Amino acid sequence: MKKAAIIGSPALHPNYKTALEKVSCQAVIFSDASYIKKHPETFDGLLLPGGGDVPASLSDYSFLTGTFPACGCNPASSSSSSSDYFLDLEQLDALNLFYKMNKPVFGICKGMQLINLYFGGTIRHVADRDLHQHPERDAFHPADNQPGSFLHALYGPHMLINSSHHQCIDTPAKNLQVIQRARDGEAEAVCHLSCPVFGTQWHPERMPKLPCQDAILLFRYFVSLL
Repeated sequence: MKKAAIIGSPALHPNYKTALEKVSCQAVIFSDASYIKKHPETFDGLLLPGGGDVPASLSDYSFLTGTFPACGCNPASSSSSSSDYFLDLEQLDALNLFYKMNKPVFGICKGMQLINLYFGGTIRHVADRDLHQHPERDAFHPADNQPGSFLHALYGPHMLINSSHHQCIDTPAKNLQVIQRARDGEAEAVCHLSCPVFGTQWHPERMPKLPCQDAILLFRYFVSLL
């Protein structure tokens, strides 16, 4: 059985673990990256779950110079608007480890935003009363999948997704491709151009099964990469 690490909160993120177990993948939730750094061979892939807000760019995180790709990191920066700042650092550390090992990474909501920051993109806040800005409940809306992408192969050109966030990608990283957009143009999914790294802004772990659309296929796709 394949095995995936989740860097998050065992109390807040059990639904991600459950979703992976439904597709025959053993999942373990860690609150930091210390164990996987000592035993990187133990896990076949990494899942980065949803969470609090993240800073606008990677330069807003401290202590990253020389560790991650050249994205203008500023070690002197100590201020952060992130509600999970130190968890963010652990998740970025884990992302860096799995990326360098060329192992699959799946980021969901905040996880996708961290992937974009890691590769040099930026994040912005969603405007008030925007259709996506529902941090405490899901709002359902249509999205369009990029032809040739794995999402298009799984779900066709259009699908219904859920939003529960008030941040989104502003500038996509150069080596990430936006493979799904909402009707207002917001990036809803990305994938790396050459590595098995991808993310969704929406939450497949809590999407209901809809006619001709089952979000569990996305977790099955992730496990197929492991």
